[in-house]
Amino acid sequence: MHFGLFNLMTQRDRAQTAHEIYANMVDHVKVAEQIGFETAWFAEHHFSNYCLCPSPVTLCVYMAPQTRRIKLGPAVIVAPLYEHVRMLEEISLADQLSGGRLVLGFGAGYQEYEFHKFGVDLKESRGIFLETLDFVEAFLAGDPVEFNGKHIKFPKTYFSVRPLQRRPEIYVAGMPTDPETQGRAMRRGYIPFFTTGWNTLDAIAETREKTRALYVAAGGVAAEAPYAMQRYIFVTDDRDEALRAAEGARYIRRVALSMRNKYGELEGAFLKEIPAPDEPPLDVVADRMLVGSAERVAERLAAEIERLQPTHISAFMAIPGIAQDRVIKSMEAFGTKVMPLLNRRFGDLSKVGVPAPRTKAAA
Repeated sequence: MHFGLFNLMTQRDRAQTAHEIYANMVDHVKVAEQIGFETAWFAEHHFSNYCLCPSPVTLCVYMAPQTRRIKLGPAVIVAPLYEHVRMLEEISLADQLSGGRLVLGFGAGYQEYEFHKFGVDLKESRGIFLETLDFVEAFLAGDPVEFNGKHIKFPKTYFSVRPLQRRPEIYVAGMPTDPETQGRAMRRGYIPFFTTGWNTLDAIAETREKTRALYVAAGGVAAEAPYAMQRYIFVTDDRDEALRAAEGARYIRRVALSMRNKYGELEGAFLKEIPAPDEPPLDVVADRMLVGSAERVAERLAAEIERLQPTHISAFMAIPGIAQDRVIKSMEAFGTKVMPLLNRRFGDLSKVGVPAPRTKAAA
């Protein structure tokens, strides 16, 4: 099991410029590399302040010369919104320029507002997503590439630029109950990737078991079922600051849920914060998150690792509403205090949990 850093790049404060947000993100990634994180993930969203990253592969290229070891990955490429041939070429370029450090994440997307602007029907998203995975597999199998699908058609072609890696790791987001998506994950060696918000451990475990069951149904072994999850993490000894982190996480859920469920309201490109109908009190949100002292975060995280056996944990640490210096201090505390406590409990964390599967050819 390894840790990653999730970068959403939300513009909650209108006075904060995009340039400042990107500069802060660069510092976050550099700290993540210093404390031993495996991967830096970059989100993709369009036309709102929810996320100021419309091109995560571009950010992977940008961060490549500013880092040395950490892997770089889109979380995720929203497959239906791409011209797929150019997508493959840009993936290849990013992997070459990063020295083979690219990790790929793909998803179907969920915000109809974004799809509408691209002229794509959200109802077609699953089909385009699955076909995109097939097209990626055809490309990774080698030249020449020829593809004749419903959504993607490509004549026999030889590519001049290919990834430096023979086959980058591939993560697929969401769809825990979709047999086709999870079946492909098993057959091809993809890693299922899920957000958890402030769900209880029981609720997270339920999603874990759903994906495990589909992994087994597709012919896999239950103990080998991979699982990656995203968790809010903030290390602080100040209860008021912990509540501010919880409030920032609540803000993220409010605006994301409003777009997913189509009741979001925009003022220009800024989403209104609309309370969700089922959200618990703020202190409950804080208590469910990995927020608090290093000892508390380590204890809660250890319980999750033991029960869920994750392959990868993506840490959402730059929570909106928390000042940049406090985000950096929290990240450093995670590296100097929380990770040593976990190492003391588990030993080598890379040997804990379900390892990333060996990547496989298309099936």
